[in-house]
Amino acid sequence: MPKVSISQDIENSGLYPRVSIIFPNYNGGNEPIECLKSIQKLNYPKDKLEIIVIDNGSQDGSDLKIRQKFPGVKLIKNHSNLGFARAINQGIKIATGTLIFITNDDIVFEKNSLKNAVEYLINHKDVAIIGGKIYYKDMPQKICSCGYIMNKWTGHIRSAPNPNKLKEPDWVQGCAILISKKILAKIGHLDPRYFWSFEDFDLCLRVKKLGLKVIYLPSSVYWHGQGKTADKNKPLKHLYWYRGKIYFLIKHLPIINIASILLLQTLVIAPVRALVSHDQTFLPFLKALSINIQNLKQSISARKKLHGQIIF
Repeated sequence: MPKVSISQDIENSGLYPRVSIIFPNYNGGNEPIECLKSIQKLNYPKDKLEIIVIDNGSQDGSDLKIRQKFPGVKLIKNHSNLGFARAINQGIKIATGTLIFITNDDIVFEKNSLKNAVEYLINHKDVAIIGGKIYYKDMPQKICSCGYIMNKWTGHIRSAPNPNKLKEPDWVQGCAILISKKILAKIGHLDPRYFWSFEDFDLCLRVKKLGLKVIYLPSSVYWHGQGKTADKNKPLKHLYWYRGKIYFLIKHLPIINIASILLLQTLVIAPVRALVSHDQTFLPFLKALSINIQNLKQSISARKKLHGQIIF
């Protein structure tokens, strides 16, 4: 498949192209306010920024706070929680930026984070996605994410090594992704079947199928609340995470890898964690597995569409 270059679009937009920053909010409290304040402080031309917030049916008044304190923000109000991927897609459809920055409501931007990411993208024609160095907001010197690597036999996910080094991990976290709107038009938006988690990994793999790179850029820095909203209901958080992971495996991996991961998870990892750690993940995992079995026909259809054929 031929490579898709976005450099001409960026050059036509000037040195600093227009960027649409998009994030969903769901009962985020003061988190989105803190996020928006950090965006205001970015070292980036203010007339080249567009901010789009999709409220997923918040009931804590956080959407009203956003409207009152930041009247320049484009606020889309949903009546229910549609999940991360569908909300971001709503924002992408109305975005006017040459570049799209996908983020979360609990992210704080370092002032040069966006500028550094955009400049790197402009100067590297073979790069489609930029992710950054993400610290914990509650522990601002501790790294939360610097790209991820997945073992395709065990399903184990770990942080990519060398957080201070530019690199190409398997994927970068969806709370800080810079991508061109042209690329999204080519590969499609986020897969709406992911409610929460793994839509970022899915997006990165689809980009790589174009022959383009996913880059972790350590000079693009952020602080993340790391699931502050999702942690309010941990059993539901675990369900969405496993549901997304299993769907991701079915959609992307060879059958032998899917079997290896699911057998290991079902017979060893989940039971041991339930008995030893009492982490409440076993039942959500079984429920997520059941949901994926019920929707297997749709998953196989997505797999076939992605690969052109069923790959064993």
